[in-house]
Formats: sequence, structure tokens, C-alpha cells
Amino acid sequence: MADWYRQKSWTKADEEFFFMKLRRARKDGRAQYLKVQAIELVETKDKKLLDVAEGLIDKLFSEYPDDKFNRASALVTLGNIYQLRNDDGKAIDYYKQAIDFEIIYPQVQTQAYMYFSELVIKQRKFEFYDIVEKKLLEKIPQALFPIEKYKGYSILSIINIQNGNTIQAAHYEKLAEQNANKKTSALRYHKYLGIVKERDSWLDKLVKGK
Repeated sequence: MADWYRQKSWTKADEEFFFMKLRRARKDGRAQYLKVQAIELVETKDKKLLDVAEGLIDKLFSEYPDDKFNRASALVTLGNIYQLRNDDGKAIDYYKQAIDFEIIYPQVQTQAYMYFSELVIKQRKFEFYDIVEKKLLEKIPQALFPIEKYKGYSILSIINIQNGNTIQAAHYEKLAEQNANKKTSALRYHKYLGIVKERDSWLDKLVKGK
């Protein structure tokens, strides 16, 4: 049986059950339960459940404004919600808020930088390219997973193409290709986790300047 805060539906009974359990939970864990339940509903991609998920995140922010541990990932969840709604402008804004908060509270790091970078590149938001380049140069060398490095180096190549730095663009393209072809990750006991199983055709085209 799934945990009470990992429901994939939201009937009246589901809602009442969740909030009954939430009231009985330790106060210092309630923000996390709201966030996790929101994430579970977002994963369904159901439009009505996206509305519920947003409401849970809003409740987290309003009732637990001092909670720092869950804030960045909650902002990422809002970004994911708006991306699923095809509102890329708001999605980019929430991912950027998550990135900014991680500077203030670096104890918790998310994939906000990658979601932000991908969306900025695909929507050609040139005004954010400097931020994307800076974050990728900071994060990618430490990344454990080939898929993360494949996407990161692809994006760096695209930015350098845009800036006319063809030699540097080719260097990053080569690194992206190397990681796309890796068969294992850097994890000793989960060596097949995070490898590139399906390439991003959109990124590949931009890397080739198409």
C-alpha cells in the first residue's frame, strides 16, 4: 500500500484522508508531506491534479514560510506544473527562483539548473544565456550521470555557437557525444543509472547548427 502522502488520485475521500493524516503528523514534517504529495500528482500529468498540486505547494509556502529544506524543490515542482501547462514563461521563472534560492540555502540542490537551461535554450531566451553558461560550468564537471553531462555540454555548445566561439563549441560538442555514448555512470553500485537511453533530437539539431 502506498504511503498516505503518495496518492495518485484526489477524490473527496483522498483529500480528507490526506489532511487527516497531515494534521496528525509531526509539525516539522508537514511541509515535506505537502511537497511529496504534490510531486506525486504532477507525475500523473492530469490537468485537474496539476491544479491540486499547485494548491498544495501554495499551502506549503503560506503555512510554512520559514521552511528552507523543501523550498527549492517545491519551486521546481511549480516549474514542472507550468511546463506541463505549456506556460514556459512561468516555468522558467519558477526554475530561476529555485536556482536563486539554492544560492541562499545551498544545503539542498535540485535539478532546477538543468530544467531552466533546457527550457531557455529551446525557447531561445537569449537574455538568460549568460546565467545558463555560468551554472552549467559550475555544475556539469561534478555531475555523476552521463545524461546530465550530455545535455549540459550540448547546451554549452549551442551557447558558444550563438556567441561565435566555434572552437569552444566543437569542444563541448565532442564532450556531449562522449557522454551520450557512455555505457555506465560513475556510480559503483548503480552503474547503469543515468546513462543516455534516448537522445534529445532537438538539442542534437541545435548543436549541429540546424
